[in-house]
Amino acid sequence: MNLYLVVLGGRTRGGHVEMHDVRWVVGDTIEATVAQLKSQWIGNPRGLHVDSYKLIRYVDGYRITMVCVDKVDTSEANNLWFINLGGYKAGEMLEQHHLELVVAPTAQIAKGEARRRWLDPMDQIHKDDHAAIIRLQGYSVVLEIDPKGRHDGMKPDWSGYWVIA
Repeated sequence: MNLYLVVLGGRTRGGHVEMHDVRWVVGDTIEATVAQLKSQWIGNPRGLHVDSYKLIRYVDGYRITMVCVDKVDTSEANNLWFINLGGYKAGEMLEQHHLELVVAPTAQIAKGEARRRWLDPMDQIHKDDHAAIIRLQGYSVVLEIDPKGRHDGMKPDWSGYWVIA
């Protein structure tokens, strides 16, 4: 099983602009996650689309694998963290965002690392959201040290406009 980070776009009742949300889902392929993505969307199902996705393989020198929950030792010192930072750019109306995945023992350490990785000059950088990605749909995230120390970064595997509903 694979772990995917997906950016969804769509409309909400009464909204004047398209809304976006980030979801993490488990599946053999990205196509196999569409039902999960549809069920997790909080807005209008009509016009729901994927803006981008990334298969999560390597983060901070760890290989990321998904294993059935009952086959996992849960005493891992580190967790896989999702961090969503916000910030402001002079002359821009909308708040800017930066997404990161970080392996760290605490949310505080993960947030600090995510801030260091946001290279664009921003004012008032702050944490909008964070979550430890530990268990999903009957699977647990397993962190295995990668001998090659790989880190895939946050470049999407695909981006565009893929309508799923």
